[in-house]
Amino acid sequence: MKTSISITKTKNSREEALKELENTNTEFIHIDMMDGIFVENTQLLSDEVVSLTKDLNKKLDIHMMIQDPIPYIRELQSLTNINNITIHEEIGNTEYYIDCIHELGLKAGVAINPDTSVERLLQYLDNLDIVLIMGVFPGKGGQELILDTTRKIQELVELRNKYGLSFEIEFDGGVNADTRKYLDGLDIVVSGSYVCISDNIQERIDILR
Repeated sequence: MKTSISITKTKNSREEALKELENTNTEFIHIDMMDGIFVENTQLLSDEVVSLTKDLNKKLDIHMMIQDPIPYIRELQSLTNINNITIHEEIGNTEYYIDCIHELGLKAGVAINPDTSVERLLQYLDNLDIVLIMGVFPGKGGQELILDTTRKIQELVELRNKYGLSFEIEFDGGVNADTRKYLDGLDIVVSGSYVCISDNIQERIDILR
């Protein structure tokens, strides 16, 4: 299982957390961008993301909690270390945004909120690189896992097998040592405060694996 570590909540500064993460074996750094419209909070808009991450070697897993992602996607084009950009199914025009991301040569992901069904993705699953299951409602770090959301992992595994697809399954929200046991079948696990507020980031990543 790959890990993607979020810097939404950190023990020290984000800059210090990023330096520490560069020296771990996590595959990705998870960047949560919030516009204050799709979610209540505003966080890590494009200029700050570029400033914080342009010199990193780790690949970026960009999660846009943003109502109109196109301007933000364009503003991130200068970064060469993006693995994927993930937008939310709930904003609508999903297929259009998937195509826009692919046109930049990047992997495209779609996130679904706890109350959004997997069935909403059926029409474009074959055009997706990543499906991000939200285990909490987006917009705030440190929330407790909504356990019922974990059933979507198996639903997606079954759909992927049934149709011979290759998208990766990612999970974000309430992930820690106690909830990890509910997340078998994932390709990528996202964790934030559990890792970045600890005294030993690498040890926490090892526990999640």
